[in-house]
Amino acid sequence: MGTVSAPVVVLAWREVLRTLSASDLLHRPVLVVSDFDGSISRIGLDPWGARVEPLAQRALRGLAAMPGVEVVLLSGRTARDLVGRVRVGGATYLGNNGLEAGFLTRGARAERLSVVAAATHDGFFEDAERLAVAVPAAIGEPWLIVERKPPAVTFWFRTAPDLVMAAQQVAAAVDRLDQAARFERFPGRRALELRPPGAMTKRDAFATLLRDRRPALVVLIGDDRSDAEAFAELRAARDAGELHGLAIAVHTHPDVSPAVAAEADAMLASPQETARFLSGLSRALAR
Repeated sequence: MGTVSAPVVVLAWREVLRTLSASDLLHRPVLVVSDFDGSISRIGLDPWGARVEPLAQRALRGLAAMPGVEVVLLSGRTARDLVGRVRVGGATYLGNNGLEAGFLTRGARAERLSVVAAATHDGFFEDAERLAVAVPAAIGEPWLIVERKPPAVTFWFRTAPDLVMAAQQVAAAVDRLDQAARFERFPGRRALELRPPGAMTKRDAFATLLRDRRPALVVLIGDDRSDAEAFAELRAARDAGELHGLAIAVHTHPDVSPAVAAEADAMLASPQETARFLSGLSRALAR
């Protein structure tokens, strides 16, 4: 699927809005769900340097303030890390792929986000921390960055001079130090994430949102394979006639999996295009 411009997607979405009667939206919300890295923030070599696109932030704030519209940020980052970067009040933050949840009241400081974490994988907290310390010690390279998000942990190697070799080194170290394979391995874009078996995925978190909110319309934005799985959930609900929805992939990097485009309805070229789309969506919903 080729990329399209944000205005083109907004125009197509306005046609969907025109087909809906006021009664369709009376008791069922519009749900706007977005990933963070690569979707509303540029991908950089330093994962800690990621910043939300300013236009996307303004658009999300406008959407979150609208009656009948719910904004959800769904990311692999922890909920507190996510809210500190997005800073949109009136939005729900689902961190660690849905293992953490918090709602930031409008006007509240991001640092005051109250997070509820799933307690089903408490037994993995100590092992996640053990690996967070032992893997970089075994590799001994400055390019390895550790993202602690117990009961999960992610090892980033974005700045490694040889990405293939770095991926092999990280995988080998994890296999040596987790010989019992207590953690599931999730190779990602220049990273390896370890999660407890059966831990919630973005698809699970999104399916829960659909079940709990019963939205009339859904916009879902993402850029990697975990987002593509959520796209498939949206398409299944739409095909069943349960809702109207649009799955938007963001092509931010050559490493983007073909599965993302295959499951999406449209593809934008960059987080800047996502910001323009969200701004246009905000104007369309305000009419």
